[in-house]
Amino acid sequence: MSSESGIDNRGEKPADTYVLSVDVGTSSIKLGCVSIEGRLIWWDRERILAHQHDRDRWYPQTWLRVLQIMLDRMPRVLGGSIAAVAISGHGPTVVPVDGGGEPLSHALMWLESGEAVPTEGESYFLPKVAWFREAHPQLFERTRLFLSCPEYIMYFLTGEAVTITQSEEFARFIWTPDQIDSAGLDRELFAPFVPIGRCVGTVRARAAEFLGLPANLPVVAAGHDFLISLLGTKTVVPGRTCDRAGTSEGINHCSARPVADPQIRCLPHVVPGLYNVAGILSSTGRLFEWFRGISGQEGLPYDQMLTDIRRVAHRTEKPWFFPSIHQGAAWEFSRGMFIELGAQHGTAEMGRAVVDSIGFAVREAVEILGEHGCRVESLMACGGQAKNAVWNQMKSDIVGVPIEVPEVEDAELVGDACAAFTGLGEFHDVVEASEALVRVKQRYEPTREEHERYTASYHTYCELYARFRCALVGCDPD
Repeated sequence: MSSESGIDNRGEKPADTYVLSVDVGTSSIKLGCVSIEGRLIWWDRERILAHQHDRDRWYPQTWLRVLQIMLDRMPRVLGGSIAAVAISGHGPTVVPVDGGGEPLSHALMWLESGEAVPTEGESYFLPKVAWFREAHPQLFERTRLFLSCPEYIMYFLTGEAVTITQSEEFARFIWTPDQIDSAGLDRELFAPFVPIGRCVGTVRARAAEFLGLPANLPVVAAGHDFLISLLGTKTVVPGRTCDRAGTSEGINHCSARPVADPQIRCLPHVVPGLYNVAGILSSTGRLFEWFRGISGQEGLPYDQMLTDIRRVAHRTEKPWFFPSIHQGAAWEFSRGMFIELGAQHGTAEMGRAVVDSIGFAVREAVEILGEHGCRVESLMACGGQAKNAVWNQMKSDIVGVPIEVPEVEDAELVGDACAAFTGLGEFHDVVEASEALVRVKQRYEPTREEHERYTASYHTYCELYARFRCALVGCDPD
């Protein structure tokens, strides 16, 4: 594991109280003390996975152990000023829990497509539960609850089992009584729904002693990271769009109406009555880390690596990188291949091919959204990739729209705070909280000359990719 942390040093008068925001990602956990003004007073990040092969199994106990390490590093002066805890995390991930509250296996992770058995309905979670029943029948018999990632940690903290949803409309993507019955499962295995912003309990003595948190601290429901990031980027008004980029990436547009198209994913928004229309780019961050590793550049700063990549000229003889043949609403970057790679090409040219493929997928997603009336006029970038100025400018040049970066790039931390401060009664709802807490730090405008060069490369890339795909699956590229 590796860590990085920091504390606000602008000399501002500290607020009286903070929210402790916890975001459990696929490869790391982030903590932050967020003030009611949206200031990240203190933050910390700890990697969960030391090596790529560690991804084969994720154990919920690791989340708690890493959280314990991180909280031990929190300045003690902040401990007494925490008003509430809010937790977000990846999904759809499922944790089977026994009668004593202990996890019975590794977490059934969102990105493990093999750990799923088809079930009736639109639930993203029940197929994983059905797989667990078939693959581990003895463990299934001992299971008393199935919880998601953030809900498992909330259960450890409070002893209260809940399922978080932002609206009744979203419930069908988690589970409904009819879906549970159709899958032949017991309804008692699934905890009752609570809305985002609801105080579900307080930190019990056992958890307080283990983690070093004050006992009886309120714990407020936040939920799945991809929804909470909408609050942390102010993507709460129709027409706004964010680019949530970490291990995976999503171009999320807030729409007043649902959109039906197999190339994009449409789910109920965190704000009831609105919709989150998204292009999903699976594993873009994971792909970049893979390339960074195989090219021997782990020790090279990200800015330097991307600066070297950016210097590679726009020319036709460079190699291309094609992601896996994508179907439906996701561009799959967990696998891929280099095309026209020659002995004259080095790591910078290969890196340019990888980065261009990611940027072109973002552009295609933006164009598809526009075709369905979801016009993207700017992107609010968040997540780890948003911290890289070179990549932000490259992405703006590729897509042709401004890229805005919030003061707190880890949008889930601010989104958690929006939920918690709403639960504490400081705001009427999470929309009001989001508008108050999120501010833009920097804006990157597309450069006309670079955008024109990228546009030419983009059209060439799309043409070559269409031919290549059809050669594999047998179709007419036109």
